[in-house]
Amino acid sequence: MSTHIAVIATLAVALLFSPETLVLGLVVASDKVVPRQATLAFSAGAISGIAFSTGIGVGIAALTGAPNTSAADHASWPGFIVRILIAAALMAIGIRRAVGAVRHKPITDVSKPQRRPGRLRTRLTERFPGLNPKADLPARQRITRAAMAGFAVCGLHPKVFPIAIAAGHQILEIGHRPERALGAVVFAVIALIPALAPTVVELVRPGAADRIKEGYEQIMKVHGRWIVAVLLLAAAAFVGYNAFDHLPKH
Repeated sequence: MSTHIAVIATLAVALLFSPETLVLGLVVASDKVVPRQATLAFSAGAISGIAFSTGIGVGIAALTGAPNTSAADHASWPGFIVRILIAAALMAIGIRRAVGAVRHKPITDVSKPQRRPGRLRTRLTERFPGLNPKADLPARQRITRAAMAGFAVCGLHPKVFPIAIAAGHQILEIGHRPERALGAVVFAVIALIPALAPTVVELVRPGAADRIKEGYEQIMKVHGRWIVAVLLLAAAAFVGYNAFDHLPKH
């Protein structure tokens, strides 16, 4: 297994242990009206979101001169800058996770009444009341809201979006197509587990989402953030090293 695939797997495991997707998915699975349809919609939206953000990373890599099967050297200033920015983003998220672990910061849970939403989400829910997870909506709108929540948490969330972009960029860094395809499969299989798990829970054990969410949060508070922090810092170190390794010659 190449170093690139190891880094891709590391980023995927970081998403696997990031609580945002699974916690929100379990909240959606707790819907009292259409839990099964809502969680299926959430998973579909999450898959689309990960594909979207990973695709951006692939596109950035292509635009900045990532290698293909016929290119041996791909040093360029745009490529160097992009790698440095990705490394910095991964390092920033990793440090933030470590700080959260030290402070035992609560995991974001939109279902808790004491949780204060951010300014952007407040403005969006004022503009589009249907986006509010606590709003009482008809069944069809609940399903739509679940799909949008899945897409947002995997395609736009500031703690998930950069990781998926980094993975997409790293996938296109692989020069050989079979190995590149393997990297994409490895990332998708691991990273999509939190997006699909709520649907599996609801299909296998209907109504168990609340209990599983509480137990999962307790585990993540103690161990999860440290695991993610270490993984992201390691990936940031590799991407940063790779950036300087491909620093254009003067």
